[in-house]
Amino acid sequence: MAGFRMEVSIRKLHNNPNMFEFVISTPTLTSQFRLPRPLVNKLRILIEKALVDKPRQ
Repeated sequence: MAGFRMEVSIRKLHNNPNMFEFVISTPTLTSQFRLPRPLVNKLRILIEKALVDKPRQ
């Protein structure tokens, strides 16, 4: 990943504490989207599982 640059930012919306805004930026593309808290929690669980699971051989 030495040649690939990506920035990720997450913030809670001020007018709705159960909504989160994600911004993912690369040199060629920026994506912005909003997710409700239950979906953010599901995403967090999926990321944690991917980080601790051993790869299949």
